[in-house]
Amino acid sequence: MPRISPKLVKQALRDSRLLPPLLRANPNLEQAKLELKWIKNELPKSQWHDAIRRRSKLEPLQYILGSQPFGALDILCRRNVLIPRWETEEWVMRISALVRKYHSQADGQLKILDVCTGSGCIPLLLNYELSEVQNIPLKVHGCDISKEAVDLSMTNLKKYEENYPSSSHNIEFSKEDIFDENLLQNILLDKKLSLVTSNPPYIPIHDFNSPVLINGIEKSVRQYEPSIALVGENEFYEALVRNVILKSNPEGFVFEVGYIEQVEFVANMLAQKSYWSCGMMKDSSGNVRCVVGWMKGSKMQSLQEVCEVIY
Repeated sequence: MPRISPKLVKQALRDSRLLPPLLRANPNLEQAKLELKWIKNELPKSQWHDAIRRRSKLEPLQYILGSQPFGALDILCRRNVLIPRWETEEWVMRISALVRKYHSQADGQLKILDVCTGSGCIPLLLNYELSEVQNIPLKVHGCDISKEAVDLSMTNLKKYEENYPSSSHNIEFSKEDIFDENLLQNILLDKKLSLVTSNPPYIPIHDFNSPVLINGIEKSVRQYEPSIALVGENEFYEALVRNVILKSNPEGFVFEVGYIEQVEFVANMLAQKSYWSCGMMKDSSGNVRCVVGWMKGSKMQSLQEVCEVIY
């Protein structure tokens, strides 16, 4: 943790005696002020000091406040479940806009499976953007190996039901293992999938343990967020392709990645299947963010529009 200069502490004290501890978790005074504002807005005064104490120890603010905005939704957050990221929100919104552009009610029901669903943020936002916004017939299933994740996704679904009762019946969650060859049978998916999404663990263990990452936000992630949702290499993408894509032949898929090598791995696995095409999507920061695949000639062929590179 970088040392905080006495001058900066004095500046913080002039604004509020609550600010100095937040400097330990923020890169500058302005960001610390913003976090203090959120704490004051979201929590009762009786909880401010405890919240600041927890944040000064680098606990993610989302766990302290209990939620994270995700598109039009407010997703509940708990320890032991991955916090939704802006990068994920961004690609979900892009994919939703693309599906709305090319799919109408007359095309029938869309069937979406989200694997490694975590808090349920991806299927919930997809459902909102497609069913609530445009009234597209939809069935969405999210699954995860973690009981804590499934419990939280169900809690988030209950919250969604309160706000959007007309479309909440579209969504289901269950505890499943991506490495189980019978995954699809277990969740009783009796119709061909339209789209498969996933934000699987994709940080290699040597990167997760690298001292280069142990500072600021990265240290917070390592200390507090579940490694089971973060650490992984190609094994998760291999399981997604073998146990879901090749067995169900969906019209398309979008998998979040952290490295170009993971995009190439998935593209190479499907290279011998003449009916599949794959591409790479970047986020607004210019980083490789998703491997995208589509069945040639299907409605999801439109996914190529979000790709910077097509393999």
